Amino acid sequence: MSPSYAEPMPATEPASFAFGRFVFMGRQRQLLADGEPVELGSRALEVLLALVEGAGGLVTKDALIDRVWPGVAVEENNLQVQVSALRRALGPERGWIMTIPGRGYRFTAPVSTQTNPIAAEDSSTMTSPALARAPSRLSLLVLPFACRGDDPAQDWFADGITDSLTTDLARAIPGSAVIAQVTADTYKGRPADARAIGRDQGVRYVVEGSVLRTSDHVRVNVQLIDARSGVHLWAERFDTSGHDVLQMQDEIVGRVVRSVGLQMVGAEARRAEQAGEQRSDEGTVQAYVLRGRAATNQSMMTRDGMEVGCALYDRALKLEPDNADSLAGIAQLRIYQVMLSSCAGSSTMHEVAAREMHLAEAEEKLGRASIAAPDHLEVVKCRALLLLARGAFEDAIAAAGTVCARTGGDPLVYHEIAASCFYLGRIKEAVEWFQRADALAPDDPLRWTWLHGLGRALIQVGRNADAVGTLRLAVGSNPNFAPGHALLAAALALAGENVPAQTAMSAFRRIEPAMPFEAIARCSAVPFEATHSVYQSRNERVLDGLHRAARLG
Repeated sequence: MSPSYAEPMPATEPASFAFGRFVFMGRQRQLLADGEPVELGSRALEVLLALVEGAGGLVTKDALIDRVWPGVAVEENNLQVQVSALRRALGPERGWIMTIPGRGYRFTAPVSTQTNPIAAEDSSTMTSPALARAPSRLSLLVLPFACRGDDPAQDWFADGITDSLTTDLARAIPGSAVIAQVTADTYKGRPADARAIGRDQGVRYVVEGSVLRTSDHVRVNVQLIDARSGVHLWAERFDTSGHDVLQMQDEIVGRVVRSVGLQMVGAEARRAEQAGEQRSDEGTVQAYVLRGRAATNQSMMTRDGMEVGCALYDRALKLEPDNADSLAGIAQLRIYQVMLSSCAGSSTMHEVAAREMHLAEAEEKLGRASIAAPDHLEVVKCRALLLLARGAFEDAIAAAGTVCARTGGDPLVYHEIAASCFYLGRIKEAVEWFQRADALAPDDPLRWTWLHGLGRALIQVGRNADAVGTLRLAVGSNPNFAPGHALLAAALALAGENVPAQTAMSAFRRIEPAMPFEAIARCSAVPFEATHSVYQSRNERVLDGLHRAARLG
């Protein structure tokens, strides 16, 4: 651990480090290249100082994180962002920063140092870390949630919500920096101004909320606040019922984490675009990554939307070829393109060739990302998704379970587990996982994807009325996905609702006038031949419903 900024500094400190054409002035935290200042953020400069002080030895990831983000819970890729910035600044000499896989980094350039005395009074002018650095893009503090109601004994439940939310936000949002709860607790029970918190703690966002609990019901109100302006960016109310306290807490926290993550990524993407960081080729890597994530979240899984996301990630890779976020982002989108094409019933030779091309690109990008950052959350998630797309369903379930253990719950990962169970013929398990995804993210822009799977599963097991309700929600969430209308027509026909079935079939044919029913019945996110015989045989109910709906017209 490095000395606290509040403690007296040593009597001497390196005044400068020289390596190649660079000079790094330690006291001033300034890097010069050929005598000219190099623009770098304070965190990147702190990482550089730790590396050059390491004198060619291993500096572990944990040591760097503790030094650069003291008292803050951050994901490892925050460190990777700073290392990547340093490598870009070093240019042709980027190889001087050597990655030791799974452990940390070494600075391999020959370094000469010069030390000068430091006056004692100089050390008293050091500022706190929060005041000395600009807030990172996805930095936030979760204020202690207020307990509403007449029973002060329920404070423990509100504290539990706050603690779990702090932990899960730090784990679930790649690139986030979440202030430790022990620091946030200093604001408990007193008025707190979001702008003052932003200045004092070096964060861009503040989450605040309240909890009202009765014997079997919990209501949580949550707000996300821009710490620069004090403006409320988003607010939502979450309700759940039950007698299992921990289950209610987990459900609420999971829903809040997903919602806050989507809002923060969207806000930062808009901020980057409005600031003009995308101009020419001068945008920052992190700006393109955030915009790529936002484009993915908002794409509704359309081909055009996913290509926009790939293009943004590609621009980030032009600036930083080994950026794990961008490599995993492109790999994920290519896999989604393959799965969407399969779900839409595409099976032409052209589509089959495109499927293999996209999966090959996904594997290549994922391989590079795994070398750069093998434990990066998005890399781990993408591995699980690729296993599903390749039809390795049992392995996909195990890999997705590893992701859930790290994040505390993710609706997209729940959806992937459901799909694997579904294709293995374990229909009851699949229904439960689809429902868990929906309980966690009922307002998610990608909700239609798991509702579509759930509706098909319900048709397969003969729960026609439930399938109708589910598929109506799916179509309402994404009316442009043609198979959703077709499955709704099938469910309605099987349920004996003939007129609505005709209407749904007409909506399908307006979008896809020539798609055969067999293609709809067989469509899945993987090749039909890779699915279990139970899944294939029960799909006959889907085909029967489609033919019944067609005969009504």
